[in-house]
Amino acid sequence: MVVIDDAVRLRRGGLSRLLAADEDRGPETEESTGQHGATMLRLDDWRVFASPVAVDGHPGRKVAEFVLPDGTALPLVEDEHGIPRPPFALEEAYANYLAEAWAKASANHRLSSRQLQLFYRYRRFVPRRVQLRARRTMIRWQGAPEFPAWPLDDGVSRLLRLHAARRLAASGERELAFRWFWPRPYRAAIVLSHDVESVEGSRRSVELADLEEGLGFRSAFNFGAWYEIDPGVLRELTSRGFEIGMHGIAHDRSLFSSRSEFERQLPLLRDLAVRLGAVGFRSPATHRVFDWLAELPVEYDSTIPHSDPYEPQPGGCCSLWPFFVGDVVELPYTLPQDHTLLTLLRHRSAALWIDAVGAIEDRFGLVQCLTHPDPGYLGDADKRAIYAEFLRAMAEREHVWRALPREVAAWWRQRDAGGPDLAYGRVEAGPSPVEASLTPPAAPSPA
Repeated sequence: MVVIDDAVRLRRGGLSRLLAADEDRGPETEESTGQHGATMLRLDDWRVFASPVAVDGHPGRKVAEFVLPDGTALPLVEDEHGIPRPPFALEEAYANYLAEAWAKASANHRLSSRQLQLFYRYRRFVPRRVQLRARRTMIRWQGAPEFPAWPLDDGVSRLLRLHAARRLAASGERELAFRWFWPRPYRAAIVLSHDVESVEGSRRSVELADLEEGLGFRSAFNFGAWYEIDPGVLRELTSRGFEIGMHGIAHDRSLFSSRSEFERQLPLLRDLAVRLGAVGFRSPATHRVFDWLAELPVEYDSTIPHSDPYEPQPGGCCSLWPFFVGDVVELPYTLPQDHTLLTLLRHRSAALWIDAVGAIEDRFGLVQCLTHPDPGYLGDADKRAIYAEFLRAMAEREHVWRALPREVAAWWRQRDAGGPDLAYGRVEAGPSPVEASLTPPAAPSPA
């Protein structure tokens, strides 16, 4: 069985916390965890990694059927009270999504720890064009995985709607209120963040900030300690309302390579946070160990992808919403990185980004676009022009909250704590008995 460390479990149950109400509206009971260990369950294109449980003790109408890897079918039934009973514990499935626990049982191709170590040891000796050719070869070798679906996986969204359907049926009400995901009147949120990889990237950060500010945006620039950081650039960005974050001590996998190395670098990260005035972090090349993220000296982390099969550590939490890892707010990045989209896959427009944003807004989620100001990334005029195309499309979305990462993290804490400034959405019966609908708060009346 996959076990998530109690120290980083989501308080009060992760799904209940995500679909938070100001009062408990009835029995949201969970079946006990199965006895045969977590495995992948499949319902059409939905994948859930959890421990199968028997639902024979809940007679009722079969409304769907999950299939195990060996072909065994497990019913999802609607009991005599109309409550959907899935053949797995929802909270375990949610925790396994967020912690990427499914990766331990995944057949997806990925580099081994030894191969990654060799890659970072010799990378500086390999010409850039050869590195890119090798990355594209690796993409062909990896293939497009069935799970997590790329660029967007609906796993957590469907799990949340199943949880909502259970709560609605258990309450006996036609609808229930819950704390809306975002400040009124927004349907979704967008965050722009940049990982600065070099001195030249630092110099070009102001140029990128000019582009964003001209279109009504502010963003976060994450600086690393492996190059000289110009204090003038930091002052320029912060004075104009941009955010400064941390991107680590060395651009390799060393921070998460061992527990001893992680503990050695923690004081260095604390010093860097003070030096930069940073409250946020993203790990170099998005390397991570889920449990350790809770110990980072920050208010939020943005290392975990929603779905990214193309990084050296591929994976995805499948969540379109922030979540807590201990007391750290995790802000998953939910769009393909610029390097992936524009360099490795050679897209020549922002169409995929824009389409993905539309899908995320339809699900009321967080859009986080991760890019780089350096040469080879948005430092190249052709790639920066595509990013400008994306920003112009985003500027037209008036119901999407344009926020800095630190603002989203602060809001998520405020929402979690409750209070008078929150808006309330509704859970209502959906087209399927196992998927309730989520409805945003009503738009404020014009003055």
